[in-house]
Amino acid sequence: MVERVIVAVDGGPASRAALDWALARAEDVPLSLELTTVVELGWSPVGGPEDDFQPVYERALAEATRFVAQNVPAVKATGVVRRGVPVDELVRASSAADLLVIGTNKTSALAGAVHGTLPLRLAAHAHSAVVVVPAGWVAGGDRVVVGIEDDGTMDAPLDVAAAEATRRAVPLELVHAWSIPATLGVDYGAAVPFDALIEAHEDILARALERVRAQHPAVDASATLVQGAAAPALVEAAGRAALLVVGTHGRGAVAGLILGSVSHDVLLNMPCPVVVVPRSRPTAESQRSGAPE
Repeated sequence: MVERVIVAVDGGPASRAALDWALARAEDVPLSLELTTVVELGWSPVGGPEDDFQPVYERALAEATRFVAQNVPAVKATGVVRRGVPVDELVRASSAADLLVIGTNKTSALAGAVHGTLPLRLAAHAHSAVVVVPAGWVAGGDRVVVGIEDDGTMDAPLDVAAAEATRRAVPLELVHAWSIPATLGVDYGAAVPFDALIEAHEDILARALERVRAQHPAVDASATLVQGAAAPALVEAAGRAALLVVGTHGRGAVAGLILGSVSHDVLLNMPCPVVVVPRSRPTAESQRSGAPE
């Protein structure tokens, strides 16, 4: 099956990283590549009407398309200019994609807060999986890391992570973090049922590992249980990874809040590309044909 990949282009170093990531993927994954830029209606970073700035977007898109044609001629890339609110247009485009790839500048907490907004909103609302690639990305890493949630919504991220580990011929590390529930209160530490709490989280991780080994027996999978906050645990584990895979609970305002509870911190400190996978992950083909998810 040919994978449909959309890359958001704006001419900056972050979008170049996103394009580089997609082209690296094209080396061993059959894909169709759409390069897209969004001209935001009624807004221009130079203070004039959007029509005054549209040629800049179009030039960036043309340069990216030309780069692909000259350097990776086996990949056929099409360029599309969209007009509207960037997040809305990209979410709409994702309905016909398998992957939506976007770059991010995460050079500091402030930069991450500003430039990370669009990736976060896309990850919360997109129909497809969203790949967020840090500016300056270079290929590397010796594993794929996947975050395991504790609410039973792990299937889609696990499948994506296992497929990526298989494709890259690298191990898969499952990471699950746990902490003492705030409702127990810090003053009642002696009453916390540590053994039962640890056992419950060990069981979550064991079931996830069992699922991977049953459905993806060729994958060299391992599991790591960490006491502490999820985001720092994932960031630390992903420091030696080629890819970090996390899940989200779907689309909509509530989903955005759920996503942000962990992924916001991950995207501010991401050491490698991050794939955010919705709970239900239809393929582009199924969405075009109306097939059930």
